[in-house]
Amino acid sequence: MLAVLFNLGFALILVTILIGYACYLQVREGTAVVVTRFGEPVRSITEPGPYFKLPWPIEDTRKFDMRKRVFNTPYTATLTRDRRNVVLLTYVVWRIADPQLFLQSVGDETAASAKLDGMVTAAKNTLMGRYDLSALVSTAPEQIQTPEIESAIVGEVQGIAAEKFGIDIEQVGFKRIAYEQANVAAVLAQMRAERVAEAKQLRAVGDKESRRIRDDAAVKSEETLREGRLIAGQIRGEAERAAAEIYAKAHRTDPEFYRYWRSLEALKKTLSQDATVVLRTNQGFFDLLTDPPETPRPTGRKRPAAKKTTRKTGRVSDLDDSNSSRGPRRGAGDE
Repeated sequence: MLAVLFNLGFALILVTILIGYACYLQVREGTAVVVTRFGEPVRSITEPGPYFKLPWPIEDTRKFDMRKRVFNTPYTATLTRDRRNVVLLTYVVWRIADPQLFLQSVGDETAASAKLDGMVTAAKNTLMGRYDLSALVSTAPEQIQTPEIESAIVGEVQGIAAEKFGIDIEQVGFKRIAYEQANVAAVLAQMRAERVAEAKQLRAVGDKESRRIRDDAAVKSEETLREGRLIAGQIRGEAERAAAEIYAKAHRTDPEFYRYWRSLEALKKTLSQDATVVLRTNQGFFDLLTDPPETPRPTGRKRPAAKKTTRKTGRVSDLDDSNSSRGPRRGAGDE
């Protein structure tokens, strides 16, 4: 009897454990669970923790990953407003926002990828018809409008995806831009033209700046030269004034010697090192060679008699002081 009761109790405990396990539901962090009753969704659980449900086959569960996912659309050709055919590879960042609606409308991730591809491609084709090719590819940064186009695509598909499929689209971007072979030459020509225009603009700015620098340098140079000429004139005037004072002082000290010295200076300037001049010795300033100034002598001393060679006899004759007051003199024909 005891053995039967023990077996019956053990079986009851085992059935209780099995039923409890079948009714136990654990929701993990980052996941959501949709509870279905006889195949129809009845409720969704998004908060992590333990929950209770009816055992299978009355109620069943479908688990979904609520984290962000990235879907890459295939290459699709798109026509721009300026009739350029461009091939775009687009990526979509999305997540499940409403697990129950997602299960009812889409079912799984494969079907969700197909839905996203169709919506994003349609929105992309519609919006690219409003922009030129330069909005995607250009050497001028101000012409690039890629962020604006991507935001517009998100705005087009975000509301529809959330309302119909329970999907939250957070970002749409262009992963790669390619061109058909027929458009490569046109794209390169456009880029070359933009580069040429930018180079011309830079050259114009450089020429303008160089002219400004040259004009400033010319003005500063002229100001410096004018100041230098003014200072040089002042220095030259002071030097000439000082020289004139020295000349005047020398003239007052000994006028005869001053005339003799000035005549020598003039002769030095007139006859350079290699100059040959033929002049009469009795004219011009050559008289200083034949008639030098009188040398001052101390008071009370007699000047020695000068000797003179006459032209006819060639003799040396003594001259007294009365006939030689200006020193020895040569005649016009003396040698």
